[in-house]
Amino acid sequence: MNMEPLREFVSLETRKRELDAELKATKQRLDELEEIIIPMFIEAGVPGMDVKAEGATTRYLSIYQDVYASPLNDRGEVVDALKESELGQYVAENYNANSLTALVRETWKELRETASREKRVVSEGDLRAALPAPLGAALKVSLVFKLSSTKSSKNA
Repeated sequence: MNMEPLREFVSLETRKRELDAELKATKQRLDELEEIIIPMFIEAGVPGMDVKAEGATTRYLSIYQDVYASPLNDRGEVVDALKESELGQYVAENYNANSLTALVRETWKELRETASREKRVVSEGDLRAALPAPLGAALKVSLVFKLSSTKSSKNA
């Protein structure tokens, strides 16, 4: 077997983890600086300014206001209020995609356990048939292979 693609994959995955950690730390520091800079701009009455860092291009930093809305008590109250206010176009019947995926995965897990005892493989058709009939007919179900790697015990 040609090991070069495997080695390259492991090297790139290691680099990706390093970059992800660096990005996370950078985002955290940006958030910290934002909490310092916004009050400075407000206190100085400055809506924005050009700033040049060492060796960097000049950037225009500015502050702006935004607005958000959320339920006072619960989501159902807001839904009822929108309908009563003739703003029903803001209400949609929906489902949570993550919860639906979790349901399908749980069904798949149970099927895999049964199939393992029976020494057989679970197919997409088996999974679809195990779901409630209307749901099985309405869903696209795909079993996908993915590559995973973890730290080797040899590195310990």
